[in-house]
Formats: sequence, structure tokens, C-alpha cells
Amino acid sequence: MVKMILLLLANQLMLIGGQVLLKFGMQRMGTWSWTWSCIWHGVILNPGLLLGVVLLVVTNLLWLYMLKVYPFSTIYPLTSLGFVFGMLSGMLIFHETVTLLQWCGVVFVLIGCYCIAR
Repeated sequence: MVKMILLLLANQLMLIGGQVLLKFGMQRMGTWSWTWSCIWHGVILNPGLLLGVVLLVVTNLLWLYMLKVYPFSTIYPLTSLGFVFGMLSGMLIFHETVTLLQWCGVVFVLIGCYCIAR
């Protein structure tokens, strides 16, 4: 059980890390257009986007392993921890405002994860 929780936490932290890198990459990018030039210079040569995609590929490989080894009815609901990490990342990295209602939602998600993991 401890190994499953640690793998799930690693999976969700890498998932959020990949999303944060994608956000940084998109912020660095100029105006978006569906042109070859925009895709080449804005996406393919963008280190934040490239690193984010690589991290998300690794995350998905770990997820495939977890799907093979652990019960789906346990691990899938626990991925909601990503919402908690995502909100914290938005607050700490991007300096976004988090409301009291959002904090209440985080508490409910954590209680739900605790109940599922038991």
C-alpha cells in the first residue's frame, strides 16, 4: 500500500510539473497561430514545452505500470490529488489567488483520498 501511494504521489507531482512547464512554455510564446512558423518556433523550439511533453510521457509510462499492478478502483480516484497539487502550484508558482471555497474543495478531496486509500 505504501509503494502504491508513493508511486501515485510521484505520478501526480510529475503530471503537475509537466503542466507547469507547459504553462511556462506557453507564456514564453508569442501570438498563437496555426502556421508552420508558429508551430516550429513557438512549440518545437520552446524548451518549456519540450521538457513538459517529455515529463508527461514519463508520467504516462509510470501510469501504465500502475494500471497493470494496482486496482483501477483505487488508483484512479486517488489521481484527484492532482487537483490539490495543481491549485497549490497555481498559488505558489503563478501567484494566483485561491479562495476559501477552493480551500474547502481541497479539504474534501483530501478526505476522499484518505477514505479511498484506507
